[in-house]
Amino acid sequence: MAVQVIKYDMFASIRYDGRLIDVLDRIRAIELVLMVHIEKDLGPDKELIKIKILTSKPPIPTFRDMRMECLGKIEQLKDMTLHEQSLVKLSS
Repeated sequence: MAVQVIKYDMFASIRYDGRLIDVLDRIRAIELVLMVHIEKDLGPDKELIKIKILTSKPPIPTFRDMRMECLGKIEQLKDMTLHEQSLVKLSS
């Protein structure tokens, strides 16, 4: 039986040290991430980004797992906060 996967768009605020492009590239390298791009500059070393993911799990637990993986593996990433009201289920 096939597992149903669903695409979601979500916005997250990130705080980082160093080069933003390096942080975004490392987030893009995560297996379930389809796309990452900058939505808004929130000041020095802080950005609002849009992330598109493909998952078979509910979106909030998926974001929490992705956040833990990002914070654990990306040394330059200091914080990642989901804007839950921005979570959108996309058509498959």
